[in-house]
Amino acid sequence: MSRRRTVPGIPVAVDIDDLVAVHDAPPGTGRGFMPTVTRWTTHFVDAVATWIDRLVGHGAPWARLTVGKRILVGWLVTRAVMLLLLALPQRTIINDVLYYADNLQQWSDGQPLSEVLDEYPAPVLVLVGLPWLLSFGNHTVYATLFVVMMLAIDAVFCWLLYKQHRGHQGPAVTLWLAAGPMMGPLAVTRFDVVPGILAGAAVLLLGRRPALSSVFIVMGAALKLWPAALLPALAAPSRTRWRVIVGAVVSGLVVVAGTVAVGGLDRLLSPLTWQSDRGLQIESLIALPLMIPWSIVHDPWTVDFTRFITSEIWGPGDTVLLKLATLLTVAAGAGMLTLWYRAWRRGKAIGAETVGWIMLTTIGLLILSNKVFSPQYLLWLSPVAIAMVAIAPRGDSGVRRFVVLLLCVGVLTQIIYPVLYLWISEIYWANPLGVALLALRDVFLVGFVVYAWRRSWSETAPAAEPAPDSVAATG
Repeated sequence: MSRRRTVPGIPVAVDIDDLVAVHDAPPGTGRGFMPTVTRWTTHFVDAVATWIDRLVGHGAPWARLTVGKRILVGWLVTRAVMLLLLALPQRTIINDVLYYADNLQQWSDGQPLSEVLDEYPAPVLVLVGLPWLLSFGNHTVYATLFVVMMLAIDAVFCWLLYKQHRGHQGPAVTLWLAAGPMMGPLAVTRFDVVPGILAGAAVLLLGRRPALSSVFIVMGAALKLWPAALLPALAAPSRTRWRVIVGAVVSGLVVVAGTVAVGGLDRLLSPLTWQSDRGLQIESLIALPLMIPWSIVHDPWTVDFTRFITSEIWGPGDTVLLKLATLLTVAAGAGMLTLWYRAWRRGKAIGAETVGWIMLTTIGLLILSNKVFSPQYLLWLSPVAIAMVAIAPRGDSGVRRFVVLLLCVGVLTQIIYPVLYLWISEIYWANPLGVALLALRDVFLVGFVVYAWRRSWSETAPAAEPAPDSVAATG
């Protein structure tokens, strides 16, 4: 029988059977490695959820205020903590914003568009260029305006979650408030959060405004490409399929035509060329087999900061692992196709929540199979997961637990980068400890993707085929 706990103010009802495959253990024993891991993980989730509630939920010091004022105060407090982290221990991560400014300065000085931030799709220049126009070329003013712009986008998504809960501070709003300090200042110093928020908004609006949902996904793809892989899942529900497809095709053609007209075909393809030329980024899952021995003996492997504005590892085995990354990408693509087929086959039986699980699985597979894993990639997952909390049935604790653990991985990622990044990027006595933290983070992410895959698979099962999770729950 499943055991559930509910934390006051943030309904993280912990269904132990959903967390790991407890049914693999002998029935009734409650002993062994997996049940022990489950038990401790449950306690951990409960503790973190209680902390989140006391920080920004119904147990916060300002909880007696009206709902709107309570959310506003919570947003101001959590974002102030995020900015404090940026100003003190994590101030070096502002360098990426200054990198945008440097490139925009070169563009202002006459450099061709095809050579400005060519690792990103051309529409990115609209997003990062707006604060540049208002800064009058001052890098400090630009960085300030960029952060303000990211905070404004963050606030709009918080408002959307609030509207989804019909004027109440539901668990999705509480978790989004907590996501600020737990995911860290990367959310305001990288524009990766924007496509993530657009994908989350697409999940929220799919039932009411399917065409607009697809436009949001295309807008996200115009900034970072990866959201394009979410469109097949978004089009799975048959009752909204054609509106999604039409919205995606029309907006996609506008983006492609605009890019070619302004920057030419080369500028359209430059992000793909840039990505294909990259090596093994030290935080990627596929780089771990080299990072582990490097952390102990260093030679003959080398970790260098490359022209791709990131640290990569080179040495014996790197060519094999790069080829393996390609194979993993192909395998991930096959997995995505399988889920998309199952979802499209279900047609009317597919709802927004199932679409969200397939989206999370797709994003997770893209991250884990990639030869690059920048810490801001977590910002791709968190808005979609929190949007799912807003639309999930009240009894579905799995997605809330997923988000709580994901936010904890955000805290761990902040410790790795930028606080202890020296431990994995330079020869240092603590290299084994740094790589161990990296491996721990990757293990958590693999677990997340496996869980999302299981949920996606069970919710796209043919009508006559009992869903595995349902069988486990009734058993």
